[in-house]
Amino acid sequence: MSAGNIVVWDRNARDLGACGMKISTDPSKVRCYGSDVAGYEEQQEAWGVARIRLSKILTRECAVVINVPILKDHEMAGLTFAMKNMYGVVDRPDSLHANNCNPAVADLNCIPMIREKICITIGDALSSVYQGGPGFHPERLWYPNALIVGEDRVAVDHTALQMLDRKRVQAGLPTLAAAGRASRYIEVAADTQHNLGVNDPKRIQLLEV
Repeated sequence: MSAGNIVVWDRNARDLGACGMKISTDPSKVRCYGSDVAGYEEQQEAWGVARIRLSKILTRECAVVINVPILKDHEMAGLTFAMKNMYGVVDRPDSLHANNCNPAVADLNCIPMIREKICITIGDALSSVYQGGPGFHPERLWYPNALIVGEDRVAVDHTALQMLDRKRVQAGLPTLAAAGRASRYIEVAADTQHNLGVNDPKRIQLLEV
């Protein structure tokens, strides 16, 4: 594989630059740029409540995608991690936040190009905001010092949710469900209609290394 076949991307080039990455569209090197640079497809995709246009980086540049989300508390979704990270590949993520992002997160991940091209999640749980997210709140920062890796996006999110809830309880906070911010989209994503993965702990093989 040549360097030019690798693209590091996010919704906005500005955010990538803020992380210290060099923005480049040079096809002879590893490219790094945002969907705001590449643009979005004209044709709208639809599945359930999701009605969006996809990033041209996803549709035209990527055969497979490695999803690299950051574990965070989210004021509406409860948890933002593997599946909700796909809000970064669409033109109007703001349209997908009703009802605590349920069933929008699950529906969005069922759009064929998202479902089929996301091959693995390498989730960043090295440091995380456990309350007040998704914005940065240093007083609510904790360091799990972990990577959560898996091919099943639902199982990855279920595992991350258990970690986040345990930390919240340790900090004297209610679980996300008790706080009225249950991440119900995880259960919905596992149902027979969506069939995106499993959220049953008995069916999740968790290997800790």
